[in-house]
Amino acid sequence: MTMTPATREFLVRLEALFDARAWPNLDRDAISVGSADGTTLVRLPHTTDHVRDLELQIDDRRVIVRYAPESIEFTSRDEAEQFIEMLGDGRVVLELQRGPLWTTMRSYRDNLALPFRRTRMPWPRVPPKTERREFGFA
Repeated sequence: MTMTPATREFLVRLEALFDARAWPNLDRDAISVGSADGTTLVRLPHTTDHVRDLELQIDDRRVIVRYAPESIEFTSRDEAEQFIEMLGDGRVVLELQRGPLWTTMRSYRDNLALPFRRTRMPWPRVPPKTERREFGFA
């Protein structure tokens, strides 16, 4: 497994974050790290609910944070680390509205009324089904 120094440094920062936060629902023994072609994939599993698992894709220029089915790309490692901390603390909620031919996702943080990220799809013709997913290891 080959990693660049920048990726290795970010993984060390993540390890320090995990030690500082002591999230009880993060299955530290099952964290998996793999790398290929200059990209490292880190899987952060939840102990009881695998819908709340997180995946990180790290390379020299960016960090992609996936909290299924949403995916956010960061070019700043500091911002990515802050967002991972927010997810781990349970301060991010994903709202999914599903219709027969569309899905709309809204991500909220810190119980704010306005979403910080929204994926818009066509207007629904039938009443949508709404599902809220809370993330976090705390």
